[in-house]
Amino acid sequence: MPFFFIFQMSNFAAISKLGVQAAQSGNMYLAEKYFRQAAELEGEPPEAIFNLCRLLHMQGKNQNVIDTFKKKIAKKDYPHVHPQLLLIASQSAIRCGNKTLAIDALTTLHIRHPENSETSILLSTLQIEAGRLNEATQTVKTTMRLSGRGASLLTNLAICEIEMGSIEQAERIHQEIIKNNPTEFLAYYNYGKMLATIGEISSAKKLFQKCLDINPNAPEALDAINQIEPKGTIFEEFYAKIASGDHREAANLLRDSVHNNNMNNYLSCICHLKTNYRSQFGEIKHFSPKHMVQKWDLSLDESIDLNSLYHLVKNNESLIKDRPGKPTIKGFQTYEILKNSTHHSAELLCAKIKILAREYCKEQNIPSIKFNESMKAELSGWGVILNIGGHQKLHTHPESILSGVIYLKTSLETESEEKECGNIIFPSSEALSISPYQGLMILFPSYLPHLTIPTIQEDERVCIAFNVNYKAN
Repeated sequence: MPFFFIFQMSNFAAISKLGVQAAQSGNMYLAEKYFRQAAELEGEPPEAIFNLCRLLHMQGKNQNVIDTFKKKIAKKDYPHVHPQLLLIASQSAIRCGNKTLAIDALTTLHIRHPENSETSILLSTLQIEAGRLNEATQTVKTTMRLSGRGASLLTNLAICEIEMGSIEQAERIHQEIIKNNPTEFLAYYNYGKMLATIGEISSAKKLFQKCLDINPNAPEALDAINQIEPKGTIFEEFYAKIASGDHREAANLLRDSVHNNNMNNYLSCICHLKTNYRSQFGEIKHFSPKHMVQKWDLSLDESIDLNSLYHLVKNNESLIKDRPGKPTIKGFQTYEILKNSTHHSAELLCAKIKILAREYCKEQNIPSIKFNESMKAELSGWGVILNIGGHQKLHTHPESILSGVIYLKTSLETESEEKECGNIIFPSSEALSISPYQGLMILFPSYLPHLTIPTIQEDERVCIAFNVNYKAN
């Protein structure tokens, strides 16, 4: 056996040398071939996997990096893996959307080198995106104790605080960042974005103006100001005309407006026009809730565990009352719970939503929704709990293509067809009112305006709302 081992090591060195020479000469195909041979040798040293993954990573073959890493290295062995290989694997995983692998690899790096700010920032950002706010907070605080209160670490800590409802603490953190970095654009910009989210428009605008003092004509700051103080009143004028019953002039306002910069608002307005005026803007049905809102009863699907999903929402660490910047009133809402979730019931729900959303897009063929079969669906979702007096204000979802909701727990009050308490309403010239029941899932274009009617009883109404986007593979 010793001779065989020595022979293999010698063989590994020879093959690896050929791989290095091929890479240095620019022949990546041949280099990859040699490195794969070395990695397949029995008893290969760790360098074999590192060389192969590094070469694949350099070529942008991120999925191949992930496949090789997962095939050759078990999770239990991560603590013994070279830090650079863990970093390469995490970077490829992020680019491929495999946040679970990225978090696992970066967590190992963070445990071994808790003082490393770059690792901590990357890891805590992923943990925040996955809704693991307590873990993100602990990651940041651990590194700050060892390496100081850097601006990027503090920014992630502020995000955790506000997402868990600690607005005052988040403000103090942002003020600390500005005090320590008085000439930094991002110090003012990030604080301004937070204040805009919670409705402090005047203070947010002052911070964005400070950004422009530091970096004149910065597009990020200009866009932020336009979002909180939009130019023009075309939509206000439109709704005033609708309220007065003048649909002809309302249609004229829309037709003459430049709508490309706010397509969601533009399409939402069309929904309020009477049928004969809606026809001027496309197929009438594409703006009618009665045609565009589809329903499914997922309580009949054995793969969907409504009880498990209910507890996912109820026990979520990010569940807070009247989440800032959201339409939920007198109710509780979580942070992200579907995107990149490793919760089994959530994964099954996401798979089901993607199937139904794809069928919906093919069937409806909506011109404003750019969709084809090759596109990849991306989901985000959040839990909402409402009881007495709880409701959601009129809103749309401008950040997505399709939106929907699945009801996990309802009551006799919300299920009643005779009363509208707890109903979801789609106001338009062809308004639609839907009485929720456990297992009901609805799907609709994100531009359809909708709201919910307050409940008057203590019983819970629990749901997961979600958005669907598509992007080219």
